[in-house]
Amino acid sequence: MSNIAERYIYLCRCYIELADKFQKLDVEHMTLKSKMIPILKTIKACKQTIEQLTQEKLELEQKLQSVTAQYKELKSFEVLLQPETQAVLAEAEEQMNLVQETLLEIDQDSDPGMSEADKLLLEEYYSNSNELNWTNSNPTEKLVSS
Repeated sequence: MSNIAERYIYLCRCYIELADKFQKLDVEHMTLKSKMIPILKTIKACKQTIEQLTQEKLELEQKLQSVTAQYKELKSFEVLLQPETQAVLAEAEEQMNLVQETLLEIDQDSDPGMSEADKLLLEEYYSNSNELNWTNSNPTEKLVSS
């Protein structure tokens, strides 16, 4: 029977040793888990930052394409900034000012070289053009109708 008792004592010692090792492994496992949490949080934050930066990169690329397209469209207007073109534009503006002044003068007095009597005669003609228009009427018709 001593053999059974020795085996039982051996089994108990092995069980105690196994329990100690399990406890140490459990403590180490918990320690590793506690160390993994900050690492996982950092990895997750980095992943979110990468996604955000990727989105910003796409937006910036789209904006760059838009600005590039606008630049290409505006490139043809670059000629307008040349001194020669500016001089032509200034001359055209001066000419337009002269035209506007002339139109204003015409509105104020359309026939500056005519006397007042001639102007009144023209105005009478325009207002009563049927009475003064002899080219379309037949003199014999006027005599017959009178």
